[in-house]
Amino acid sequence: MQFRLETVGRTRDSEEFRVNSHRLAQFARALDDENPAHLEGRVAPPVFAHVPIMQTMVETIGLATDAAPLHGEHDFHFHRPIAPGQRLFSLSTLQAIRQSKAGVVLIVRSESKDADGQTACVQYSTCLVTGGSIDAERGEAAPARPHLSQGREVGRMDCALTDDVSRRYADAARDYSPYTMLPEAARKMGFPAPILHGMCTLGYASRVVVDQGCGGDSRRLKRLGGRFTHPVFVTPGQRLTTSLSEIGVGEDGRRLLRFETTDRDGNTVIRNGFAEVSA
Repeated sequence: MQFRLETVGRTRDSEEFRVNSHRLAQFARALDDENPAHLEGRVAPPVFAHVPIMQTMVETIGLATDAAPLHGEHDFHFHRPIAPGQRLFSLSTLQAIRQSKAGVVLIVRSESKDADGQTACVQYSTCLVTGGSIDAERGEAAPARPHLSQGREVGRMDCALTDDVSRRYADAARDYSPYTMLPEAARKMGFPAPILHGMCTLGYASRVVVDQGCGGDSRRLKRLGGRFTHPVFVTPGQRLTTSLSEIGVGEDGRRLLRFETTDRDGNTVIRNGFAEVSA
């Protein structure tokens, strides 16, 4: 298992990504999102911001290693809403290769800008190659997550997953990873059943953040992140439950929210979830 430390700082850019209402609405339907602005394709659900950068993120990781990393954490910083008619251009940079107790961590910074050069979203993907090791570290860590105290519960959402949830999300995100849909591919990776895309899991969690933490207005969401701690197996009767708590107000005047998502069996699938919401 090799890691090419000299690739830290290298980039991959994308072709033009055209945003239209059909794709935004399709993405919302894939998450069973009931928010009218999302379902009508007037504005993107928060996690849609990952779609334009996904290929460049994967290519950037491929510069560093041929191993297949697991998506461990994600952190969105929203600057402008994504809406129909925009033309987005994305750039992903391998920000760091670092050692952890569990293996080697790869950090990718991705930025999407519109045709006028205005930033729509900056996001950090933290991926783990379990069991890997390196002789030296390079690059900078991802931005620190907010300090998360317990807070007061302000929302909860329980979502039943349909048997075709992975296929619907794959079509909406254009992410056809075999282990998310094919039992035999999942078994080769050591999973007993196909696993839900991590970003789909975060997408379901973001519904309660928007609807109960942002008053239904996703344009107020300025930061969203969390740690993926357990795979969600796509099996009959699977459910996701997200609890949302309010912690307080930061120095910048944003409300700080905390969330946690569990599956049907009580496994915590997203831990240390956080959101920053404008007034």
